[in-house]
Amino acid sequence: MFQRVGTRWAYPTMGAVPLGLRWEAIYPLMDRLGLCNAEWDDLHSCLMAMEQSALKTMRDFAPKPKP
Repeated sequence: MFQRVGTRWAYPTMGAVPLGLRWEAIYPLMDRLGLCNAEWDDLHSCLMAMEQSALKTMRDFAPKPKP
C-alpha cells in the first residue's frame, strides 16, 4: 500500500522535502480495499509510521543550506 500512495505527497510551495502524505487522497484508496474496521485502523497506523520514517529519511538526506 505504501508504494501505491508514493505519488501522494504534499509539498511546500517552494518545493523541498514533502510535508507529509495527502491523506484526503489516500483514504479513498484504503476504503476500496474493503477492510474491516480493525484492519483499516491497523493499515492507517502502519502508513502513519512509514510516513514519519520516510519524512525523517528525506530530511536527513535533503541538501543543507549553505551558511
